[in-house]
Amino acid sequence: MDDEREEREDQSEIFRDSWRRLAWVEAQVDRVQSLTQPWDEMPRYARLEGHLHEETVRKGYFEFSVSVTELAHPAEEVNFRLGNIVTDARSCLDMAIEQIWKEYGIDRSFGRKGTLTVQFPLEDNFEEKRKSERLQAFLARMDERFVEVIEAAQPDYTMRDIPGNISALFIRNFSNANKHRNITPVQVVQDHVSTGTNGYGLKLDRIGDPQVEKDLRFALTYKSEHYSESEARSWLPILNDLRACPIHVTVMQRLVVTGDELLIYPPRLGGQGVPWRAELDDLLRQVPAYVRLTLRNLNRVHNIIREGGDAFYMLDWDGAL
Repeated sequence: MDDEREEREDQSEIFRDSWRRLAWVEAQVDRVQSLTQPWDEMPRYARLEGHLHEETVRKGYFEFSVSVTELAHPAEEVNFRLGNIVTDARSCLDMAIEQIWKEYGIDRSFGRKGTLTVQFPLEDNFEEKRKSERLQAFLARMDERFVEVIEAAQPDYTMRDIPGNISALFIRNFSNANKHRNITPVQVVQDHVSTGTNGYGLKLDRIGDPQVEKDLRFALTYKSEHYSESEARSWLPILNDLRACPIHVTVMQRLVVTGDELLIYPPRLGGQGVPWRAELDDLLRQVPAYVRLTLRNLNRVHNIIREGGDAFYMLDWDGAL
């Protein structure tokens, strides 16, 4: 168990349902982790098999393809439970805000006949979204200390391209998807291909169209005065042994939630969205920790307000979530 689970938070009665729902989220995380343990233990680099193209062989040159050993996908139960995890994680936060509005008797009317939607805001660009009349009205009616908690829980790109509180995007995007359909499968993907050589007179080039061809195709040029054809051929069966093979091809593999890509917005790209795939391990570790930290902050502020004072306090924060 993570240390956060062992904490004895002050859990106010108004947030009782949120804390209980969080316990359910954590139980689901434990179940998914047990189901995906074999994939969590898979090597970071995929096993490769080289295939020589005989028709290309000539003195000092040949072409070959590399296929990646395919791994089985986790059981479908993982996908259903993952959908429950993100949806219930959002419910934890929404229920907490709902209880705050009830406890403090906050007016929900908006405009002539409308009402405000009372839920925890999770936005990819909070400062831009808060310009809307509804969000402005929502925030203006709450104690500014609760608003501070909400602001602290939003994705933050300070000094980096991958936002802190990226868990907010995991929860928002995947829970929205889960409301309308079964969440996209969790599966192993191979990416981040790297190549190189560590021998004299060797040149390895990636050829072909990686968008069309399933296998990776390469051209190997070698100095025939230093290497025989039989020696060069012998390297293909040992591609996975980086210490013994002078030509290096590596393919990283990850267990990710596929299809439902997040869009992140690094400031240096001027508002251009960049697709981001969530690794399953990150999602499982970070989402419950993010919810727990946010509930703890709401709980802390509520206690201070109810005590009727202006006591100094600090919000918990974790840039890794």
